Amino acid sequence: MPTEPSASASPPTARPSPGRSAKPQKPHLSERIAAGGLISLAFVAVVAFGASEVMSASLFAGLYAAALAVLLLGCDWARRDLTRLTGLKIQGVLFAVLMAAVLWPLTPWSPDGAHPVWAYLPGAVGSVAIDRSALLLNALQLLGLACLFLAGRVIGASEARARWALWALIIAVGLYAMFGFVDHVTTRRGQRLVATLLSPNSAATLFGAGLVMTAAAAANRLRQSRGLRLLRRGDPTAMLAIGVAAMLATALLLTGSRGGVLATGIGLGAFLLWEAVAQRHRLRAALILGGVALILVLGAIFLRSGEVVTERFGQVDQDFNGRGQIFAAHWIAFKAAPWFGYGLGSFPTVDQVIITVETLPVLFNVRAAHNLYLQWLEEAGVVGTAAMFGLTGWLLALLARAGLKTGSVAAWSRATVCAALVFLIHGLTDFALQAPAITALAALTLGIVVSAVSEKRAGRRAYPVAPVRAATASAVAVAIVALLVVAPMLAARLGGDLSSWPTASAEVLAFRIERALARPDAAGLVRAQRLSDRELHMRPASGAAWLRRAALAAAQNRDGEMGAALERSFDVAPLQTSLFRGRTIFAYNHWTQISQAAREQTIAQLRAEWARGWGERPFIALANEITDETGRTGLALQIVSLRIEQPKPDTRR
Repeated sequence: MPTEPSASASPPTARPSPGRSAKPQKPHLSERIAAGGLISLAFVAVVAFGASEVMSASLFAGLYAAALAVLLLGCDWARRDLTRLTGLKIQGVLFAVLMAAVLWPLTPWSPDGAHPVWAYLPGAVGSVAIDRSALLLNALQLLGLACLFLAGRVIGASEARARWALWALIIAVGLYAMFGFVDHVTTRRGQRLVATLLSPNSAATLFGAGLVMTAAAAANRLRQSRGLRLLRRGDPTAMLAIGVAAMLATALLLTGSRGGVLATGIGLGAFLLWEAVAQRHRLRAALILGGVALILVLGAIFLRSGEVVTERFGQVDQDFNGRGQIFAAHWIAFKAAPWFGYGLGSFPTVDQVIITVETLPVLFNVRAAHNLYLQWLEEAGVVGTAAMFGLTGWLLALLARAGLKTGSVAAWSRATVCAALVFLIHGLTDFALQAPAITALAALTLGIVVSAVSEKRAGRRAYPVAPVRAATASAVAVAIVALLVVAPMLAARLGGDLSSWPTASAEVLAFRIERALARPDAAGLVRAQRLSDRELHMRPASGAAWLRRAALAAAQNRDGEMGAALERSFDVAPLQTSLFRGRTIFAYNHWTQISQAAREQTIAQLRAEWARGWGERPFIALANEITDETGRTGLALQIVSLRIEQPKPDTRR
């Protein structure tokens, strides 16, 4: 019969108390290593350019799952604490609903049926999604995040571990901000601080959310003593929190992100106000925190780190007009497929499908919708978006309810809700949560704090093994799938070839097809044709995929198929700037073999690019690259015609 564990059965766990309590026991070494390892893994993803590239995102999804498996296999306290967690069933159900909603577009079953682009592939089973490969890769990332969240929940099952992990997270964010600052002033010397996240706005969201969490750390420390007296004594912990906050505030302002600064101001203000209300007998501590925050902001501004933000506020109208065009175009796209969207990860493809001559200057190179909610609606539809925000909302509601109490754990809960507010507000105009590494940090933090505020079952020496085995098996399965997905990508980069694997992504297939076209031989072209069939059955709305199909047909002297494939490329991506050079050279090199429709489409894109004001030099250089005499003459005459019709000064000299 199960008995209560003895003192040596597992590392002692400190229970949260509603008010001031005895100093909690320090986590054991294995606990600190486990928590530190998870945090280090998440920040390695941040340093790796936010894990924004497809291969790195998939790789880290597998590493998150592997980390959970190692945690459960190697630590008895982790297995025991997993069985003590409450709320996992409802969280699991909500996540299962989310995965079902996300994967449903792989089927053709929706009120609007399969997307019309699948009609280009006779006999193929269509789907709601237009890029199955991207959808499956994004689903893999969601599974990795779920593993990281569960690992966070295990870490947060002990208040001592949760406190240690949250402090470690804050210090890590502060060190990353310091790295970004040094890199900004010594190496990059650009106008805006970017660090390694590729976007200053994404960095601003991370620094802003970290600043709110740092305020909670400072509040908890001040609560343990008389605030001003603690500061006068130069308490190391309080000084550390203030130093991290100063670094984060400076880095935030140096990003020049208007939305990030405003969202952080709202989130930090909400936390300080909530802290004052919740800790009614500690109003003085909240006022001290507010004063320190004000001094930090004013000091950063007077130290000129706020000049970038001030200057960018003067450009609001210009940027608002540009983003307004993005929102308007993609809102129309969402309304065309409102229920299940076009599939996760489909935004770049949809963007090229909907570009018009009027929107080309704005949409030609857009990586995201710059609106978290619009992009989720467009990619996952109303159903998927409701499932995602239903899960997130349930977790935040749990934290908000816990934040109504007093004590240090409640303060962390309030700070997490307000940090989420920073993400949600800035998400109205930007896409930080689209960066996989930032999403991973958010999932880990949510897991730790949700577990810290949740009730736990009593620990027992003999705990049920079924939940542990299920969690471990699931984590191992996700890690194996990630390995099978990443291996072909890595092989392609190292000169190998695993494109025959069924887990090879569309990007891997495209790489091998282009390699075959660069060194054509009969056997290689036949194999590339099969790979092209697979790629088109993954993403039939890809203009690049259809252009590769046209090039394969041309290499095999199948003129009819070549012309049809080129027309399809223009149909799905009529004005894709990244295809302009290659597609134009290909079309003019086969000018006599392609149809009149393909010629008109080629000329239409040529006119659109000319109207952007590049000047004639790039077009003359383009004509010189054409090897077919007829095509080169035709493009030269077209340039002369455009010069007469639409004279443009060479603004890019």
